[in-house]
Amino acid sequence: FLLTETYHMINTCDATVASWSENGTTFVVKDPEKFATKIIPQFFKHNNFSSFVRQLNFYGFRKIKSDPIKLTSPLNDAESKYWRFRHEKFLKGRPD
Repeated sequence: FLLTETYHMINTCDATVASWSENGTTFVVKDPEKFATKIIPQFFKHNNFSSFVRQLNFYGFRKIKSDPIKLTSPLNDAESKYWRFRHEKFLKGRPD
């Protein structure tokens, strides 16, 4: 159930809040606060980002660490707040 709902969440979400990566092997939550308040409650009975992350971990998802090299630019600063997740069987275009 979590996998189906999460797949649908990422596919239908505003891309400024969460989206698939370019290659479709990970998904990125770009605005965790908005994701928690606006997106999670549409699919689950809570609005807690930490609980959502715990559920992902339970199902074998792993958070991908950001590149440790920090360049000072507004884009890199924004991207430092991104949460990127991966699961080998959770792929863009593959709802199965």
